[in-house]
Amino acid sequence: MVQTRRTFLKTLLGLGAVLFPWSIFPARMGEFVKTELGHPSAELQLPPEIKTKINKESNSESLRRTAMDDIIVLSAPVMQGRRAGSVGEAKASEYLTLQLSLLGLKPMGIPKAGFAQAFTIPPVTETKVNGRLTFRPGRYSDLRIPSANLVGGLRGEKESEIILISAHYDHLGIFEGHLYPGANDNASGVGCILDVIRRILREGKIPKRTIVIAFWSAEEMGFVGSQAFVNNPPFPLHQIKAVLNVDTVGNGVMGDFALWGNGENVAVKAIQQAAAICGASAPITPTAGHNSDSVSFAAAGIPAVTIMTRDWLDKNHTPEDTPAILKPEQIHLASEIIYEAVHILAF
Repeated sequence: MVQTRRTFLKTLLGLGAVLFPWSIFPARMGEFVKTELGHPSAELQLPPEIKTKINKESNSESLRRTAMDDIIVLSAPVMQGRRAGSVGEAKASEYLTLQLSLLGLKPMGIPKAGFAQAFTIPPVTETKVNGRLTFRPGRYSDLRIPSANLVGGLRGEKESEIILISAHYDHLGIFEGHLYPGANDNASGVGCILDVIRRILREGKIPKRTIVIAFWSAEEMGFVGSQAFVNNPPFPLHQIKAVLNVDTVGNGVMGDFALWGNGENVAVKAIQQAAAICGASAPITPTAGHNSDSVSFAAAGIPAVTIMTRDWLDKNHTPEDTPAILKPEQIHLASEIIYEAVHILAF
């Protein structure tokens, strides 16, 4: 009897894990199933997507937003810590999709799915290491959960040459009744990317190379989202000339940044040149067992770099990672560095 009850509960929870993301991402998950499993003999009937009216006024308001505006939204309690595959991450995805739409970027996800590139997450378990909550691989007999990257582009004169700027938008969720807001890790990186693209659009400049903006999911679970992108890219990977990844840039000593990069590649050099222009420092530092989404591209032979503050570990993966620990001027400086690096590589 006990075993039967456990089996029933496990099945019920498993179905919830699968069906819940469908209720949030109906069109995206439908496209994912059709892509991965083949088109069924009858067309899938999915709920219509919610359309947001976009006009000049809303577009103008979006262009005036700042990185801190985005960070406050993404780290709010309603986002529930943005754990990949969760309700909170779905809400974050909807917010970011709206921002990309308002900015007029070209959707570059799965065909007919807009900005979304769907994939599935392997099972994980939570554990604490030196006071930091982290994920470890779970049982692979458990069900996988749907999630999605968000990918949009700003067309340049050369569509076949791409500069990719990215940040992961997922975090840790809620654990043992405690919310992990992830303001620094990595709402700060997402805010910087949006800051940069808004500035470029306000200036009305057309880049020589196409700029692609990517927000990765499931970074906290082992760079799953960025690896899914590399494994199934929406355009040939050889078109990517450099990847600038932003992760946890809102705290620490002003101007004191650090880089994770695979040698002195063009991405690393662009960030270091940009940091010098902005009066900041950004030396390459050992990963010490850590890493970020740039590693997925480095493994594929693509020049890539991640920029973070040198003090990025402070309050990292704790409930204290709230907007209160952030320095708006540090986030603004990080945006300036990314902006200058994009200009070096794309204009």
